Amino acid sequence: MKKIVWLHLLVALIAGGCSHPNAADLNHSPQAQSEAVQPHADAQKGPSLPKPLEQETVFSPQKQAEIASDMTKKEVLTKLLNTVDYFETAVGKFELLRKGKKSLVEYQLSLSEMEGGYSKVTDYDADSKPSRVWLTYYKNGTLWRTEDGSSATLDAKKYKFNRSGATLIPEEAFRTDSQGMTVTTYRERPPIGIAQSSLFPYEIASNFTRDYNDWEIEKQDERLLDHHTIVLTGKIKNSDKHGAQTFRFWVDKDSGILAKYELYDGNSNVVSYLKPVELHVNVPVETKMFEPPHQNKK
Repeated sequence: MKKIVWLHLLVALIAGGCSHPNAADLNHSPQAQSEAVQPHADAQKGPSLPKPLEQETVFSPQKQAEIASDMTKKEVLTKLLNTVDYFETAVGKFELLRKGKKSLVEYQLSLSEMEGGYSKVTDYDADSKPSRVWLTYYKNGTLWRTEDGSSATLDAKKYKFNRSGATLIPEEAFRTDSQGMTVTTYRERPPIGIAQSSLFPYEIASNFTRDYNDWEIEKQDERLLDHHTIVLTGKIKNSDKHGAQTFRFWVDKDSGILAKYELYDGNSNVVSYLKPVELHVNVPVETKMFEPPHQNKK
C-alpha cells in the first residue's frame, strides 16, 4: 500500500514541475512573444504607399475612349483645324528637323481647368551638341519666355486665349472673298511656342491639305506610341517655298494632333520631319511647371 502512495506522489511532483511558471518563461519570454506577434501586425498594415501629389497643383482630366474607326477626308481635316476642341491636357516630346537644323521640343499643358502650359526647346548645332535652350511658360494671363532658364533674360507679357469658339469645318476655314483672294480662318490656341507644330497644326493643315485633290488617305489606322493614327500622303504645291515635293502625316484620330510628319524631296529623301518621342493625351499634369521656378517662390 505504501509503495502505491509513494508512486502517486512521485507522479504528482513530476507533473507539477512541468507546469512551473519558470518553465513557461524559458520558452515564451515576453520579448519572444512580442517578436512573434510583430510580423502579424505588419502584415495587417500592408505595404507602405507613396505620398500623394499635392492635389491643388495637379489636374487630372477624364479619360476618353480611343477612336479606331475609319475617317473621311473631311473628318480628319476638321480635327486638324480644331485640335483645341478634342483634348484637355497633353504631355510630350518630339524631335524637329527644319531647314537642316535639329531641335528637341518638350511640353506640358492644360486647356481648361488650371489652364496653362510649359515648353522647352533645345536647339542643336552641326555637331549635334546643344547650342541654345528656350523656355516658355504661361498661366493666368501671363506669358514668360527665357533663354537658358536665366531670370536675366526673362520676358513677361500678357496673353489672351479663348477656347470657346465654334468648331470650324474646312469650308468655313478656307474661303474666297469677293475679289477672288483666298481667306483662311484659324482657331485660337495657347502660346505654347513651337510645340504648336504638333499640338495645333493649323498652318500646316492649311498649306498641305486644304485641297482634297492634293492628298490621299494612305492608311486608316496605324499604331504610333500607342495611339491610333490615320496616315495621309500628298503632293506639295509650293514645293520651292517648303523645300520639299511630297509629305506624309500621321494624325492622332482622337485629338487631331499631328503626331508625326515627314517632307520629302524629289528623290524621296526626308528633308524635314517631326518625330515623336513621347505623346500622352488627357493625362494628369503638374501645374507648378506652368510658371518659372523663381516665380513659384514669390
